[in-house]
Amino acid sequence: MNNRIQRKIANLEGLQRFPAEDLFSYFTINKKDTILDVGTGTGYVARAVATKVDKVYALDSDKDILAYLMKTSDESGIRNIEPIIGDFKSIPIPKDHVDTAIASISLHEVKPLSVVLDQIRSTLKQGGVFVCIDIEKTENASAPRAFSGEMEQEMMNAGFTIVNKSFPAMKLGKEPLYVIVGRK
Repeated sequence: MNNRIQRKIANLEGLQRFPAEDLFSYFTINKKDTILDVGTGTGYVARAVATKVDKVYALDSDKDILAYLMKTSDESGIRNIEPIIGDFKSIPIPKDHVDTAIASISLHEVKPLSVVLDQIRSTLKQGGVFVCIDIEKTENASAPRAFSGEMEQEMMNAGFTIVNKSFPAMKLGKEPLYVIVGRK
C-alpha cells in the first residue's frame, strides 16, 4: 500500500465520527433494503449498514480506498457490500434501484451540488430516502463547506421533500454537523 493511501486511511479512520447507531434513528431500515453509501471512504457507514440489510453499494472514486474497505469488511465477515468506483456526478447505478442513499461528510466539497443530488435522487426508488450528514459552514471555516440552508434548498430543487433537519450535539473536531433527510 503506497504512502498516499496510508495517509488517507489514517486520516479517515482517525476522525471522530457521527455514531452509526444515531444514523439509524433518521430513517426506517428493513433487512431487504438496498443502500447506497455515497463517498464511502473507508466504509464506516457501509459496514454499519451492511449488518442490517441485504445489499450495500459503496461508491467512491478511489479504488485503493475501496480495496481497503473490502479487505476490512472481509476480515469482519461482512460480504454484502459491493464496491463501485465512480464519480458522484455520474453514479453507475440503475435508476429507481436503491431504498436509501446516505452521504456522510462527503458532499461539502462537491460542486455543483445540483448534479450530484439529481444523480442520487435518480438511484432512489419512489418513496426512497436520502440522508445527508455534513459539516455546517461557519465564519471561520478554512476548508470547503456547505451551509445547511444551502444543502436543504439544493435538495428541494432536486425534487426531494425534506422530512427532517437537525443539528446533532456531536461535532467533527470543533465543527458542527447537520443531518437533512429528504424523500423522493
